[in-house]
Amino acid sequence: MTEFFYALASHNRARNYQHIQVVPVAGSLGADVTGVDLNRLHTAGFAELRTALLDHQVLFIREQQLSVAQLEAVTLQFGEFGREPFVQTMAEHPHVIHVLKEADEKAPFVFGGAWHTDWSFQARPPAFTLLYGADIPAFGGDTLYANLCQAYDWLSPKMQELLAGLNALHSPERGYGPAARHNDLLENMQVRYGNVDDELRAHPLITRHPETGRQVLFVNPTYTVGIEGLSAAEAQPLLSYLFNLPTAPAFTCRMRWSKGTLAIWDNRCTWHQPIADYHGARREMYRTTVVGEAPSR
Repeated sequence: MTEFFYALASHNRARNYQHIQVVPVAGSLGADVTGVDLNRLHTAGFAELRTALLDHQVLFIREQQLSVAQLEAVTLQFGEFGREPFVQTMAEHPHVIHVLKEADEKAPFVFGGAWHTDWSFQARPPAFTLLYGADIPAFGGDTLYANLCQAYDWLSPKMQELLAGLNALHSPERGYGPAARHNDLLENMQVRYGNVDDELRAHPLITRHPETGRQVLFVNPTYTVGIEGLSAAEAQPLLSYLFNLPTAPAFTCRMRWSKGTLAIWDNRCTWHQPIADYHGARREMYRTTVVGEAPSR
């Protein structure tokens, strides 16, 4: 019998704000934000945005006009820039990744095209990612998000107890190690492959969100490669189960892009996956990250 997953309507309910308008998009996570100009928003407005981001885990802020420099300024409202390994950043904007797929590219492959949490192998993984849509296809290219707090809450008490003392191993080996060549299909982005030994890192498998206090299932199928102290044969069945759980439809939302939309998501408690369904259309985006804390229990 297939387990039935659900989310309550109260899980993703919006507050009332003075400076922004927030409309949830799904029962688990995600919200659209309207009625705001980020280039003119003051401190109180950004404080409301942060509150909404912590509540909904991912925000889509519609109808924005942002240059690369203005995107950087918005990013700094949320914290210091994160480190961007393995992907070449813009020459004049070293904290910005130009995410570009031209209409005439040969392969349908897209950057980051699998469920993941950004750069979870870092000592201080990103707290937030900001992604701005400068040129968006008429349809296609949606992004999926998953709620890792709800995935944790769904685990049985015995499973929560088992996982509480474990550390997961995170590595960029599959995507950026010497043998990982699938990113060569990204014709308009520069990926730097190399020795990733210094990026192998253990983080608690169950973390506590530093701002909300919620417990989080902190693993992901792209960068989590094992469990400390367990053999591969022992760890893989457990990881396979944990990788499958957050993708239950009730724990996810699907965001549709439009030109001028800025997405901000909380990497400490979400996964995301871009959908490769717009081959033959052009898509241009700009991405920054905000450095987070060392994951802890």
